[in-house]
Amino acid sequence: MSTPTPPPAAAGAAGGTPGAAPPRPEPPAPQNGPAPGPKPEPDPQPAAGDGGGAQGGEPADPPHDRVGPGDEASAATGRLGQGSQRYDHLRNAFANVDGDVVGGDKYVYLLGGERDRLRPVSPLLVERVRFAYEEAPGADDAREALRRHGIVILRGAAGLGKTATAVRLLIGACRGPVYHLDSGVDFASLADRLDAAESGGGIGIEAGAGFLLDRPADARNLRGEIHDRLQTALITAGAVMVVTVADTDLADSELLSGVVDLTLPPSTRALVRRHLDWRLGAGPAGLLLAEPEVEELVAAHLAARTSCKAAADLAIALEEEYGSGAVDTSRIRDRLARQDLEAFEIWAEGLADPFVRAFALALAVLNGLPQEDVAQAARALLRRMDGALAPAQPDPGEPRYGSVPGRDPFAVPMRRLLARLRARRVPPGAAPRSGAGRPADSRARCLEYEDPQYPRQVLAHAWSQYAGQDVLLDWFGELVRDRSEEVRVYAAVALGGLLPSAFGYLGEGLLADWAFAQDFRLREAAGYALAAGSRDPGLLPDIEAMVGVWFADRGRPMGQATAARVYGLSPLTAGSRQNLALLARLAVVDNVKVAVAIGNSCSDLIAGDYRLALPVLGVLRSRVNDPQARPTSLLAFLVVASALLVDGTRPGMAPGEGWPALLYLTADQPELREPLLVLWRDALSQAHFNKQAQHVLRTWAALAESDDKLRESFLAMVAGIVYGDPRSAAIVRACAQEWVGRDELVPLPLVAWEVRKVLEREKV
Repeated sequence: MSTPTPPPAAAGAAGGTPGAAPPRPEPPAPQNGPAPGPKPEPDPQPAAGDGGGAQGGEPADPPHDRVGPGDEASAATGRLGQGSQRYDHLRNAFANVDGDVVGGDKYVYLLGGERDRLRPVSPLLVERVRFAYEEAPGADDAREALRRHGIVILRGAAGLGKTATAVRLLIGACRGPVYHLDSGVDFASLADRLDAAESGGGIGIEAGAGFLLDRPADARNLRGEIHDRLQTALITAGAVMVVTVADTDLADSELLSGVVDLTLPPSTRALVRRHLDWRLGAGPAGLLLAEPEVEELVAAHLAARTSCKAAADLAIALEEEYGSGAVDTSRIRDRLARQDLEAFEIWAEGLADPFVRAFALALAVLNGLPQEDVAQAARALLRRMDGALAPAQPDPGEPRYGSVPGRDPFAVPMRRLLARLRARRVPPGAAPRSGAGRPADSRARCLEYEDPQYPRQVLAHAWSQYAGQDVLLDWFGELVRDRSEEVRVYAAVALGGLLPSAFGYLGEGLLADWAFAQDFRLREAAGYALAAGSRDPGLLPDIEAMVGVWFADRGRPMGQATAARVYGLSPLTAGSRQNLALLARLAVVDNVKVAVAIGNSCSDLIAGDYRLALPVLGVLRSRVNDPQARPTSLLAFLVVASALLVDGTRPGMAPGEGWPALLYLTADQPELREPLLVLWRDALSQAHFNKQAQHVLRTWAALAESDDKLRESFLAMVAGIVYGDPRSAAIVRACAQEWVGRDELVPLPLVAWEVRKVLEREKV
């Protein structure tokens, strides 16, 4: 997130930090708290919704959380690979808020100065086209034109099934993914970008990819020469494109050779039958359509409407009514009468059962996560919904929820519930087709909405159309303190998705309280939510201003810790290097929670873009030279060193899964080696966090014990650390002895032996 530079931050406690290796002396003023290193107080668990913030405007931050080698520093540096895993959770959670189809890396078009995401076509649409498609007259001509030219323009009036025909053409012609271009794309800019990609710059076009440009707003500006440039770039890449336009849109006669006109719709009755065969099976579909009332409804509805959408709406209504156990044609007629105006609202408001509503909201927040997590969140919300129905002041002796009837948790099987919610179950071990979630446990059975837009829409509908905001916020307060970090991340990011429409209520209220909470989970949640909200350009200035105030408030370091977490999520927004400079300035704050937040944020910066490893380590190395910033900088480095592991999934990366990311990156970024060695040397030899540094070094050594290539890189790093530095050599020698000591439960004999050989060779 790009931010204006706030005033310089100062230390949160009095007294400087000496630069020598011995421990820092006690500050002269007793009111500044005890010496560094005491066991920190456990994070309190404030009641849901209270935020855990300051009361009555008074600071809630204790004055004694100075940066030192206590339990909090050890916990922060003892979470191997947590930063990489956390970033995956964040990336996937942001996909739910954005309505993206995939939560992984995406191509980004910069067209006409605007930043647009290139999204795969909705899997729900692809699935419908695969199984419920009825071909329109003229589709064969379009198929042949696409094969010959690589680009075809489908022209026709509304309701003829142009979009479905386009998707059908693309999934039949493409070897790769099918992407949906934004309708606001500028044709001239698109041609420029594709030309640049063809010549080796720009975005690049995947071989075999397909592009759908559905009803572009710029259609009247499409000219023959631009069409030819698009065609050349697509053919060169082996990609194809289908453009759909209205029958009055084109204004250049030179385009007519690339146009296929659709003048008639497919058989709407056949389309209804195909959909029902797909969803219900041929036998039940035939019996349903043979019922006299249903046959009368179909005939009347299709006689008055000839569009494909009208037929699809009827088929979906029949399917859902059939799934509820009884087909009420009068209810279907009422629904179809309102369908054009309230398609989503009709479905959402039709979720009448409280448990179904609770499950829909839980799935909206945790879309793509394991079924058990979603069900637990749904039960937690249902308890609050039931509590809202109970009397505010029950009679003496009456249970609090005495007026709410009990619920049978086995009343609705998951199969029927998912069908009602337009959701699906992802088999164990398979990545969700939407890519919105990727659980750590590959054996988990995950749930997701079929339409990637639904998570955002369901939550926004519940927030804007009902008066249950207090119930929802109380529920979010529980989710962001869940034992699962994945659940906490998803919940916080989902809450951030509401900020564009409720920033005054949420940002300046609940999130401002969470930002100053002692409970680190609430501070993290505030940071994730604000990072999600900052993706809205109209909201970005307000968030920048609010976080800037927290950053500069030297009397309340919890707010500074939250600001650090927001700045660390800039790969998910923008302005990474500027935010890194702000994190560096926070290093003078003498508070361990701020130091840990800086370390986590540096981890997020690198996890988002490995090219930032060098500037991050460069900044930390430079801050080590400042006695006041040295403890925080060393702790932040150790957090990064422990938190990041190479995940082995990034395109173009050599094998190296399970490697410490900082060590792995030195192969591609040799200039990273020098600051890495300096920081390791200082972390091991300085008295601030030498025990934590030795622990992190052991975790790296343990990874290298069974990996020959990693062990080679690890030993080269050790040689660089001890070169010309007898103190570091003595510390490393002692570490190697401990790795094979009699009390060591998991000895590392191979690494220890190799390290001793390195020390002998270096003569230190």
